[in-house]
Amino acid sequence: MNRLYLFLLVCLSIPCSDGYSQDTTAATTSKDTNKTVPVITPALPTRVYEKQTLYPNGRLEVGGLFFTTKYFGEFTDNNIGFVYGVTTRYMMPFLPEIGLGARLTNGYLKYDRRYKERFGKDWERQYPENDFPFSDSIGATRRTKVTAFEPLFYLNLFPRKRLNYYFFAGYSILLFTPQDIDEDPLDGVGKHKHYPDYKDENGAAFHLIGGVGIDFYPTRNLSVGIQAAYRYMKTDILDGYAQLLEGGGATNPDAYAEFGLKVSYYMFGSSDTDGDGISDEEEEKMGTNPYSTDTDGDGISDYDEIYMYKTDPFSADTDKDGLSDSKEIIEYRTNPLSTDTDKDGLADSDEILVYKTNPLLTDTDGDTLGDGAEMNNGTNPLNVDSDGDLINDNLDNCPMIIGYVEQKGCPIPLEASIVHDTIIQTKEVVRIIEKGQSYTPYGINFKSGKAEIEVESELILDGVVKWLRENPTIIVEVRGHTDAQGSPEHNLLLSQRRAESVRNYLVKEGIDPTRLSAKGLGKSVPVGDNNSEKGKAQNRRIEFYIKNK
Repeated sequence: MNRLYLFLLVCLSIPCSDGYSQDTTAATTSKDTNKTVPVITPALPTRVYEKQTLYPNGRLEVGGLFFTTKYFGEFTDNNIGFVYGVTTRYMMPFLPEIGLGARLTNGYLKYDRRYKERFGKDWERQYPENDFPFSDSIGATRRTKVTAFEPLFYLNLFPRKRLNYYFFAGYSILLFTPQDIDEDPLDGVGKHKHYPDYKDENGAAFHLIGGVGIDFYPTRNLSVGIQAAYRYMKTDILDGYAQLLEGGGATNPDAYAEFGLKVSYYMFGSSDTDGDGISDEEEEKMGTNPYSTDTDGDGISDYDEIYMYKTDPFSADTDKDGLSDSKEIIEYRTNPLSTDTDKDGLADSDEILVYKTNPLLTDTDGDTLGDGAEMNNGTNPLNVDSDGDLINDNLDNCPMIIGYVEQKGCPIPLEASIVHDTIIQTKEVVRIIEKGQSYTPYGINFKSGKAEIEVESELILDGVVKWLRENPTIIVEVRGHTDAQGSPEHNLLLSQRRAESVRNYLVKEGIDPTRLSAKGLGKSVPVGDNNSEKGKAQNRRIEFYIKNK
């Protein structure tokens, strides 16, 4: 659709032909330079779609029939008769598996009289030698004229294939005239001489008919096929002969089957083959598939893409953000024309698939910091307090390090302190630490379950280095603590390794190793409630204990 808009835009500035392809260059004159500047006019791409050989939904079939007939009854043999006729069928709109129709056929059955000995006296009764001098001739060929009208119900198995198999069934009204009765002379009162009890209504039968067929569609408007049918009848006079049982009554009901060719043409063609609300002519001009409601197969019809959502009917992902148009519109409610619906700097696909943030909200956690800004800052866009120090990220100058309200969310900066032996004085508080006591600067963090120091903790440790350099007589034991999660053995080992990591960092920065020792205490000395997240965070700490000499 975007290509169509571009084409129309160009047509506003230069003459366009009635067709959808034209010269690829035209000329225009610049007011500033009076130079001729070539203008490129794109031609719409030519798309060729294979026509889907559907049953024409909502169309009327009119066809011709040419069938051979096979009689079954007392004179069953190998003779073949013929019938001709017409057929009509209406395929249900949007449900081509169902059809209603009718057939009208006219022709004859053919059979011969054999097995004379089998009928005995009954044969002589019906064909007395005086009236039928050739009745004893073996193989005397006879015919019965038949005319049938049948309303039918069709069930199609593969209506959307080029080759369709189908069943049909219905009720038949059959008019028939056996040759023997038709040629039998009349007596003085208008009755047949050898069929005195025969009445005109005896030449009609009402019965069920069923059959199968195959249609092949060389085009949408034409089909050729074969069809076979069988009639379940109760009459025994179809061949002009009714064998009588002792005590009266007839036996051996007659029947016949049909098999032959069918050629059909389909009328009243729809201008919207796929039923998507866009005419075939419009779809041909735009390049969409007139035989499919969804050209790009993204789950949204061509009509909705073009006229409702303005998306590209040739692309399942119009904005190329990794999310299909249908998922953006139906599932996520995001804008299929924009990679960043909420304009927060994060692509919709990243918000949904990676960060789990809300692609419709600039600020998922409602802390006034946009999701994109939080990702750039390293904070959690799903949590208003990323470090758990009860200070919201938007008010926290150190949002990834547990800090104090007095320090606007940051830990006490040792590098800014005035240290006199056992007294550590900051700009805002004075804390007196005597020998045998300890100082715990929160914010020395490690990777989860490991002893590797996080990069942001180095600022705090650098302040410890400065403090130790300025106070060369202080001897410190670096103590490691954990929360209560995990086994005591694991926590003790982990706290020991973390304390050693901090000691190693201080030694690496030039502190005399004889002034430093490391000790892990595990979870044995909690300072917070291990049943809360805040308490656990307080318990996971590094403590600097000032030892006596």
